[in-house]
Amino acid sequence: MYLVLLNLPLTDSREVSRIVKWVLQSLRLELRPCTEADIDLLLNHWTQPMVRRYLFDDRITERETVAGFVELSQASFQKYGYGLWVVVGTDKQFQGVCGFCESPLKKCDLIFSIAPPYWRRGIATQSAQCVLKYAFDTLGFQQITSTVDQPNSASIRVLEKLGMSLIKEQLINGNLILHYALTARDYYTQDTGRS
Repeated sequence: MYLVLLNLPLTDSREVSRIVKWVLQSLRLELRPCTEADIDLLLNHWTQPMVRRYLFDDRITERETVAGFVELSQASFQKYGYGLWVVVGTDKQFQGVCGFCESPLKKCDLIFSIAPPYWRRGIATQSAQCVLKYAFDTLGFQQITSTVDQPNSASIRVLEKLGMSLIKEQLINGNLILHYALTARDYYTQDTGRS
């Protein structure tokens, strides 16, 4: 079961009310838009060798780059209603990031990165299911895409569990990149445990 919390009553803080507007929840996860307060948390997460291996082609990301991602995400939430969500468990511990990033092809790409202590626990799948439900049900997306490095078998399994299909293979800078997609029609006709 997935719950999308939208347009909750405003609080005294405008920043909090903007964030609450896009909070997504499942039974064991809460996804909230990333903010400037998350820059160091994301920097620490995205510079871990196991995380950056496929996400940033093993490049160490600078703080300014992370701040730029956060700024773009916040602007995207304001303009389009989506961006990057910080994923926390019921214990409020950081477990990763999931959301949408505009691709060079001007399409909305699903991305996720899970903190290594939470790997193989279904966090990537469950957080992505929340984001997909929101994108299709609330935003009316007609298609969602995602790209993944061919050796990243764990992320490929997540995309396939989500019902995404391989639509293209592309060699970029010597890396084989796989392009996956899920249409709204396919999303609504397949049984992936949605309620």
